[in-house]
Amino acid sequence: MTTIDTGTPTPPKVQKYANQQARIDRTALIGVFGRPDAPRALIRLPRGETHTVAIGDTINGNTIEAIGMDLVIVSRMGTQSILRMPAG
Repeated sequence: MTTIDTGTPTPPKVQKYANQQARIDRTALIGVFGRPDAPRALIRLPRGETHTVAIGDTINGNTIEAIGMDLVIVSRMGTQSILRMPAG
């Protein structure tokens, strides 16, 4: 598995989380990629679905406000939350 933009190998930790079949109890940030002027993030929903999102996209009722090196800021009905990359 490689990233689309650079052809570099996907880190094993990201590959592990992106391919899990088990249900998780919350929305999780799996990875961040893309150009600095057009970042994208891979988000996993509690039902196990994964989605690639960009700033301004809406997913599961949350709007993607910002994408950083290891985090995504989402908002829902005026409340912001931060999704961070998994540790380990």
